[in-house]
Amino acid sequence: MSGLTVVPRWTLEPVPGAGEHEVRIPDELVAASRRLADDLAVPLSSVLLAAHAKVLGALSGEREVCTGYAVEAHSPLPIRMTLGPRSWREALRGIARAESDLLVHSDVPVDDLRREPGLAEPLFETVFDLSAGGGELPEGTVLRVAFVQRDGLVLRLRYRTEVLDATCAARIAGYHLTALSLMTADADAEHARASLLSAEELHLQLHGLAGPRRMLPDRRAHQLFEERARAHPDAIAAVHGNGQLTYRTLNARANQLARALIARGVAFVHRRGIRGRPS
Repeated sequence: MSGLTVVPRWTLEPVPGAGEHEVRIPDELVAASRRLADDLAVPLSSVLLAAHAKVLGALSGEREVCTGYAVEAHSPLPIRMTLGPRSWREALRGIARAESDLLVHSDVPVDDLRREPGLAEPLFETVFDLSAGGGELPEGTVLRVAFVQRDGLVLRLRYRTEVLDATCAARIAGYHLTALSLMTADADAEHARASLLSAEELHLQLHGLAGPRRMLPDRRAHQLFEERARAHPDAIAAVHGNGQLTYRTLNARANQLARALIARGVAFVHRRGIRGRPS
């Protein structure tokens, strides 16, 4: 693992600067998170960190993620966390151990860690913060996720606007709340099966981004291809490197292969169980 978990570049209009997004965590969700922490004998920070790790895993597609961990009076330190195909409870316990180990060595200078073999530059793009979460973003950091005590618990995201826009920052904040909700609802469930997408975002991805609906022809794929080959036999059907195949040539080769397979005992079974032969 290189140590760097990359945040997706989710803005169509990157502009230099920083933005901020805040959302208050519902009191009942905070209470459920505290109960889970007490049940596992881990600090509340570990539950919040596990939710952050889940979000990073979803954003990056990685099972091992790395984030900066803001330690009081020190520069953020890198913490590596493994998700894997485990339950929320198992993942949380592993993350709590990683957090505990980090805090034991929190006085190690970050510059010393940068000199360790195998660590890439920069060490992390995100920072997990349990302090006030204010101030400028450090160089190389594109997202700071802070949990702030202010008339309850507030999730504050500070982000670089050349990487994220306000809409995407709000989505990432929502992912953190969803991860906490799923974790506290059933700690023994396999977290990898849980989606962080809201119903609205899932509908957008499945339907809104799919383009216009089209009626499918009542013919199979090979029949459509053969129709195309008859209508445009000399049109280019496939390109590989410097080579090209016309529809006529590709159709002839496909039929040649099909006849060779049938000669060796391979049968083509249609949907209704009728054996067919190539044309």
